[in-house]
Amino acid sequence: MTRRAPWREPAWFARPAPRILFLRRLADCGLQIREVRFPFRRYRGGFAVEIRLDVADLPVQTITIVFSLASPESPHVYTDGPSDSPHRYSGGALCMWYPADPIERRWSRSDGPPALLGYIVAHLLREEWWRLTGEWPGCEVIHA
Repeated sequence: MTRRAPWREPAWFARPAPRILFLRRLADCGLQIREVRFPFRRYRGGFAVEIRLDVADLPVQTITIVFSLASPESPHVYTDGPSDSPHRYSGGALCMWYPADPIERRWSRSDGPPALLGYIVAHLLREEWWRLTGEWPGCEVIHA
């Protein structure tokens, strides 16, 4: 006899309405966006969106925000811009907050897509500053 996995509520992006609302709120920020399917094999079944980001003092780049089934409330963010940074995970995702931080210090879905975009832009600006000066502006947790 095989055991079934316990029932879990589906991820928020499994239903079309929340996914469409998320995309719409990002589009309201005046960005070029498009939903992408399975940009990374390990996040299969998740939800991902690409954003064309053109911010002063940063190179134009494509940002990919990925929500996985394993952690649907915490996005993985990737960029095709410069990758040298002390705050990237081994797979290349931006390390914008410490995962064990209290909710007040990291993004939550109730903050909305514009706030997530703010975290992303702030992180990319910090990376650019670090590349220019060698110092990281703001709070940081040293990576092992």
